[in-house]
Amino acid sequence: MSRALVNMLSTMNVFIALIIITVGALWGNLYLPKAGVIFGAIVGFAAASIICGALAALCLIEKHLRVLADDTRKRQKGPTPARVEPPVR
Repeated sequence: MSRALVNMLSTMNVFIALIIITVGALWGNLYLPKAGVIFGAIVGFAAASIICGALAALCLIEKHLRVLADDTRKRQKGPTPARVEPPVR
């Protein structure tokens, strides 16, 4: 269940970033009518980079930990065949 939630959060992260940028542009247009859209979009992009970047980093860490946990489970299931060295003559 937690894997599905992390995958869903990872997908929603893109839409959250777009919403933050759009809201920043709209607020910029509201307060600075001439160049506010560009300034607001830049501020929104900076805010989205910080917020969504942190979420993306956490999702990426979770995926790496998932790979490590799966690898550890595979190794603990059974012994791997011993490596046989060829005789040296």
